[in-house]
Amino acid sequence: DGQALTRAGAQAGDLIAVSGTLGASAAGLRLLTANGAAHGAATADFLIAAHLRPQPRLALGRLLVVHGATAAMDLSDGLFGDLPKLLGASGATGRIDARTIPVASSVRAHFPLDWLELATRGGEDYELLFTIPGPRWFALSRAASEIGATLTTIGAVTTPAPSTPLLTVVGLDGRTAPIDAQAFDHFGGEDSSSSA
Repeated sequence: DGQALTRAGAQAGDLIAVSGTLGASAAGLRLLTANGAAHGAATADFLIAAHLRPQPRLALGRLLVVHGATAAMDLSDGLFGDLPKLLGASGATGRIDARTIPVASSVRAHFPLDWLELATRGGEDYELLFTIPGPRWFALSRAASEIGATLTTIGAVTTPAPSTPLLTVVGLDGRTAPIDAQAFDHFGGEDSSSSA
């Protein structure tokens, strides 16, 4: 075949999507470094395994090529670290909705105040971040389910305009804010006090 997806093919109107759930690896690392703090057995083991034994999505990567994804990359630096790289390489901008980001219930249960930060900035998830034209979504989603993979759309690629941020996010409160790709601080930045 010789076909390979890069980060540089996203086009305005494409859907932005991810595989699996986000935040489990970062949550597992936090549990491992919690110095023996009480963990809820099975769910803690799941999160720790996500960190120690990640599963690369090789078969899913091949499906993305077959079904016409336009750009893709591994989520290694977290959604807010990697999505701006993909958008920048593609010369595009994007908008996502934090309320649609797939996060395992065990991450939410163990970290009720930090689950969104773990999911968006934690990294090392070994899930795939990709873009695909809307008309191709259904066939890809069906093919992915046949190999046991789950996919979730979280936003769309937009056309850059003057002074438009690379990435804007609709927060849990429904308000839209730009995301600074360099700022690995708490979601929402210093002007947000809603994380308490």
